[in-house]
Amino acid sequence: EDWETLLSFLPHDYEELAVAHGQLETRFGPTKVRTAEELLRLIFIHVGVGLALRQTVALVAEAGGPDISAMRLHMRMRRASAYLHALVTRLIATSAVAAPELWGDLDPVAVDATTVSGPGATGIDARIHTALRLTNIEIVHVEVTDVSGGESLKRFGWKPGQLAIGDRGYANPPGVAAVVDAGADVLIRLNRGALPVYEGAEPVDVLARLRALHGCRACEWPVDVRVAGKVERRLAGRLVAVRLPEKEAEEARGRVRREYGRDVTDELLEAAGYVALFTTLPRRKFPAGRCLEMYRLRWQIELQFKRWKSICGLDRLPNYRDATIRSWLYA
Repeated sequence: EDWETLLSFLPHDYEELAVAHGQLETRFGPTKVRTAEELLRLIFIHVGVGLALRQTVALVAEAGGPDISAMRLHMRMRRASAYLHALVTRLIATSAVAAPELWGDLDPVAVDATTVSGPGATGIDARIHTALRLTNIEIVHVEVTDVSGGESLKRFGWKPGQLAIGDRGYANPPGVAAVVDAGADVLIRLNRGALPVYEGAEPVDVLARLRALHGCRACEWPVDVRVAGKVERRLAGRLVAVRLPEKEAEEARGRVRREYGRDVTDELLEAAGYVALFTTLPRRKFPAGRCLEMYRLRWQIELQFKRWKSICGLDRLPNYRDATIRSWLYA
């Protein structure tokens, strides 16, 4: 009974988008699903209510909607991924943007990815790449890939004035260069293996630098990152670091032990006792202590994933096929 209200949240051209993405065409004679509204009613009941395909088509037919088979709905789900992605993209693009004075002229955007698996899976079936504006907890980018879609800052479209905040999975020279070339800045957890930093011609021994930290006072050093190419580039930035309190350090070491299991090393355990960041933010406006405070807000994207999985059920995929999985997640 609230269907019209639900439709009011969709982009105004949702019908035209369905036509553009071939959702109302059929190769097998006249189709019983003639409008995007009828198609979305089927998809939203199947996904949002969590009904099986057979239950979905029976319920819609009983309510006076299209009378189609469960297999036909399954085939439509397989084809709907690009259309549903377009709807999500439009919904993101038309939402408001907040810019609290707390951040000055910056638009801070946290990026991360979460994984989901289908029934009976022994590994990962899909990865959801997300960008979250921290000033108002607004999703500004979401993309679903299979397991081969890796985490990369190059995946997101950056704009001048934005700040990319990411964990160590995003710390590599090509990704940093993509953000800087777009006129934006980075604030990322340092990955010593994937993002070596330099002082002049010499690589920095980051762990040795961290061992010299005393107490829990934040410190910083000017460094640069080298980007390979026909002509090697150097991107100037800062190494920002702090020693964790012993309780937090032990919790971090526990996470490292669980992640690496038997492959954990003494060096990994030692490094877990610190937070080390690389940033291109100017030191005058963003000293070391403030950079660390800003990075802690990255946790908001982890909370977003927890909401998606606990409230929306994104961790309970009912599908096996890659195309159907993507459609289900976008819906």
